[in-house]
Amino acid sequence: MKKYLLTGFVLLLPLVLTLMVIFFLFDLFTAPFVNIVGPIVSLIQEKLPFVLPEGFTLFLSRLFALIFLCIFILVLGIVTRWLVVKNLIGWTNSLISRIPFVKTVYKVSADVFNALFSTDGKKAFKRPVMVPFPCRPNFCLGFQAGEVAEECQQKVKTPLVSVFAPTAPHPISGFLFLVPEKDVYEIDMSNEEVLKFLVSCGMIVPEREMEAKITDEFS
Repeated sequence: MKKYLLTGFVLLLPLVLTLMVIFFLFDLFTAPFVNIVGPIVSLIQEKLPFVLPEGFTLFLSRLFALIFLCIFILVLGIVTRWLVVKNLIGWTNSLISRIPFVKTVYKVSADVFNALFSTDGKKAFKRPVMVPFPCRPNFCLGFQAGEVAEECQQKVKTPLVSVFAPTAPHPISGFLFLVPEKDVYEIDMSNEEVLKFLVSCGMIVPEREMEAKITDEFS
């Protein structure tokens, strides 16, 4: 009985986690636009011969908001890529860069998204690594990030490496460490394998290791 429960749990957990992430992102991206799309849903409801449940009305509002948001992003990408809007973008950036506080948030956000969604083939994270945390003999998994700022490197004689260590099981947050190069250990895992290992809290190891264990058990 215990084995059957564990098997069902293992099969159900990925589906539940996937749905939780989908619903979270759905709420995150649609919540700011519900009030804008609400009148459209209300107009549709007036044309119908029956009254829609309140919960379903909210879902429709979020769904329309998501659709319009996707269309807007698509159109914006097409216009930005194919039409001559560089001057407009430059003027907008110049204007925003003169507004206190807003310019800081905008600049940081632009740099982060350019690094994460670069189209020139460059990766935001170069390779998975293992570093001491919080101190030896304990270690944590992370990713080698960008170059260390020269100002930081000049303060110490030891060569430093910037490492982003995600938190588990929510890797969207984490810590940025400047680690001595001699304490950074490269590991034979892909970025995806490391993320799976973190999200599963160490339960999902690389497939080749699982295959090796299964082969050993049946050999």
